Parts: sequence; structure tokens; C-alpha cells
Amino acid sequence: MFRLSHLVAAFAVISFSASAYADETPPMSMGLGPSDGVEYSRTTIDYSTWSMMLGEIVLNVGTSDRRSPRGEPIYTGTRINTGNDGRYRYEANRVIYHLVEDFHMDAISEYRRELEEIPARVNLTRLHPDEQLAYWLNLYTVAVIEQTGLIYPVSDMRRVRAHNSDEFFWDAPVVTILGNPLSLNDIQYNIVYQHWDDPRVIYGFFNGTIGSPRIRRDAYTGSRIWSQLESNAREFVHSLRGVDNSRRTLEISHLYEEAQPYFFPNWPEDVRAHVRLFASDAVMELVDADIPLRANVEEWGVADMTNGSNRCGGSISQTVSTGRGGAGRDAMFCGGLPDNARVLMEYVIERRIRQFRDGTIGNVIVTDLPDNNFVIDMDDEEEGDADPTN
Repeated sequence: MFRLSHLVAAFAVISFSASAYADETPPMSMGLGPSDGVEYSRTTIDYSTWSMMLGEIVLNVGTSDRRSPRGEPIYTGTRINTGNDGRYRYEANRVIYHLVEDFHMDAISEYRRELEEIPARVNLTRLHPDEQLAYWLNLYTVAVIEQTGLIYPVSDMRRVRAHNSDEFFWDAPVVTILGNPLSLNDIQYNIVYQHWDDPRVIYGFFNGTIGSPRIRRDAYTGSRIWSQLESNAREFVHSLRGVDNSRRTLEISHLYEEAQPYFFPNWPEDVRAHVRLFASDAVMELVDADIPLRANVEEWGVADMTNGSNRCGGSISQTVSTGRGGAGRDAMFCGGLPDNARVLMEYVIERRIRQFRDGTIGNVIVTDLPDNNFVIDMDDEEEGDADPTN
């Protein structure tokens, strides 16, 4: 359930704690600083404010049922299709950018600046490696949401430029750490992939698109980082955007091929073995089949609810929406859900009900907000560490 009015009020200073560290270190994880014989600090970072923000702006669409949507979406009052008609369009959690206004963006930008200041307040390399990893993944996610919000509305993320930049979205320097400008790709490939020898980190990089690992509704924390990443891994591998249905070829996400130099030197055997670790029964059958592997699954649509469209639908609908390049940014308000959001939600609710009847998920809760503009909290459970395929 989304109440964006709480977002700014929730903003608070990032705090630190010297509480004892929960030991959940994977065998091959290493920090950015010296790892041999180092006594790491017991300092931890509190990301509860970011968790609260994510809970307000992220829609949990639930687990894929590995069904490909048939035909094109049906829209009301118009023959113009502004929705995503791709094969993976009903997978992956979404950010409700169409309801975000300038003051929401200001709060997110301020939080990003606070994260940038942390290495000046505490020696990051002395933190436990899991605490370091949580920091970089949270910073990356904040920067992705901020940058997408600044250039929104946008539908296809493949070739978009960063805000006020001639460089592409993932290449432009969008954060500054200790005076060093960093791009999203710098954080992912030059910091995390270089210093954490564990392919599970792949699933911490929501890059703004439907085709990436999901965005969570809670922040990464050092004490839970590996269970959070494994939960993301199970959801991604079980989805069509992670491993598609094909009987002649094992078609997996292109993101695995991008990670190949870091984690899968013996390609494709290494990536097959990795995918097997998180595969549901349906996916395991494909992985174990004697068929060639291709990392060709891509989906570059923005992970929002409206596919970057400001159409409300219907002949008398009204839309108020201005980009940040103009006088300001207002949320899109329709008489009901915008058409693209309505189509998404109808499919997701139907899928959830099917899964509920099959016993594969828990509760399905639908809530109307006071302004009748937005609906849904479809699962009362924490979207965290339970196996999404069970």
C-alpha cells in the first residue's frame, strides 16, 4: 500500500551502531580493504529510513508463474497502445514514478547525498565486508531511482542519457565518494564485481529496467545481505526474464554474460551450475536438458507502472504531469488508475489469485486509498527471505 505523503516526513539522518555483528559471511566474500588478518569494525549502518521509502514507492508484483502473456493489453477509450507489449511485461517489482512529485525527489536526492557522506564519517574499508556490500548496493539503488525519476517519463531505458548529461544512464558520474565521481557501472563492475568473488552479488543490482533483478521493498543490511540476495536470485531465476521457456535452447538473461568475466570463467558450465542453485523444478528441467545455452534474454522497459505514459485513458480523463525539465514535476492524477497501470494490476491480481488457489503464496490483500487513485498491497508478508517459488 502506497502513501507517498509519508515519504518526506520519514526522512531522517543515517545513523550508525556499534552493535555486535551477525556472522553471515559467505566463504569467498572480501572487502575493499585488507582482508587477511584484519579485525573489522563492529560499526553497522542503519538503513531503516531507506526501507521506509522503498516500502512507500515500490509495488510488489509477486512471483512469476512462468506464463507468457498472450495478445496485446486492452485499453479503454482509445486505440493508442502506450503500454509495454513485451514478453516479460508483467514481471519484476515496479517504482510508482507516476505518483512522484518534486518534493519526493528532493527527499530521495537528500538521502543520496547522506549516503555519499558516509565514507567521510567512517572508514568504509574497516567495516565488515557484508556491511560494505550493503552500502554499495543501497547507494546504487538510490542513484538509479533518483536518476530515473529526474528523467521521467521514459519508457525504454536502453539508450537514455543521465539527467543533465550527454553520457548514457549507467556511464555518467552520478555520485561522488571522497571527491571521486562514480557512475553506476563503476559501482557495479569496478567496485562490487571486482572485490566480491561471489556471483550472488549480481542480484543486488536493480538497474531501473524490468529485465534486471527486482527492486526490493526493504534496504540491504549487512546482517541480512546474503539471504536478501538469495531471495532475489530465486525470484529472478524462476522468472522468464531470468530463464525463458525454450525447449531447443537454454535462454538466460544477458546479465549473466555481462558478469561472465568476473564469475563464470568456464562458460557455459559455470553459469549453468550457478543457475541450478536457485532453480525451481520447472527451471531445473530446462537447465539440465542437453541443449545449447544463449544469454539473449533482454527487457529494457522502465520498471514503472505506466510505461512512461501520461495517458489516463477514456475520453474525459485528465492528466497533470510535467517533467523536471519544465516548471516542475507533479504526480499524474486520473479518475482511477492510469490505463497502463490498470492493465498491469489486473494481470498481477489474477496471477496472485491463481497462485493463492494453487497454494503457492499466502494472502492477497487489496486496499483502496482515500483518494481512490491507487490500489494494492497484495501480500502481507515481508518481501524478504522466503522462497518465492514455494
